[in-house]
Amino acid sequence: MFTRVATVFFVYDFKQQKVVAQNVVTHGACEGFEPNDTRYEKAKFGNRVDSHCSELGKYKIGPRDYSSWDIHVKYWLEGLEESNANARERVIVLHSWDVVPNKEIYPDYTPLSWGCPAVSNAFMITLDERLKATKKPVLLWIVN
Repeated sequence: MFTRVATVFFVYDFKQQKVVAQNVVTHGACEGFEPNDTRYEKAKFGNRVDSHCSELGKYKIGPRDYSSWDIHVKYWLEGLEESNANARERVIVLHSWDVVPNKEIYPDYTPLSWGCPAVSNAFMITLDERLKATKKPVLLWIVN
């Protein structure tokens, strides 16, 4: 299940006022309750439990935890808006996935998730190092 939709994860450093890292990230297939025939061309979003959609909005990146995916690290995401209020119940977490490439691969495809922002194993290692090193809350925005 792969898509040509280009989605990018940016790490922005507010002190330096610039993007300090970026890489490919998945979005949700959004076909939990109805067919999503455009899932390969355009991201669709939603907050419904079991929808397999990504949820738009601001999140606080929460505790680091064990993941059954790839490098076995995940970060819980706390939805801060009505558009992502079900993130915890849906287990929408930031994690790695071995089928996510570590660079843009157009015109080939990148995978679709069940709603989680998933990145390559190598990029997750980079994110994990940064997140473990910070003592302040970190925000994540999912935008369309």
